[in-house]
Amino acid sequence: MKKLLATVFGVVVLPVSAAHMECYIDSPAYDEWQPDTCYLMEYTMDYNPNNAVWRVTGMTKPVSSILWSEATAGCTTAQQFCLKPITPYQTHMGKATILYTDGTWETVQAPAFFETGF
Repeated sequence: MKKLLATVFGVVVLPVSAAHMECYIDSPAYDEWQPDTCYLMEYTMDYNPNNAVWRVTGMTKPVSSILWSEATAGCTTAQQFCLKPITPYQTHMGKATILYTDGTWETVQAPAFFETGF
């Protein structure tokens, strides 16, 4: 019985990912980092793209590189942030796989979305 409880308890207390992703959509207003997702409503009445900026934070170990994918594909693996133009009225998923120097890895993501009032 003790082995069963220890096994169940060990499964419940798994390490939680320390890293996470934040983002904001660049606008003429003051931009603030938003954890795990970012949304903006601007009233420009156009369909022009805006820059979205994603960053990875909260890493507790030395990072070897960051592999950006989906909407953030092509960003530099040596940087902890990524800037890409995005179009309105579509969800753009920023995703990064963090490769640590000890051989472990984890994946974080955050969607970015904005509307223009058009």
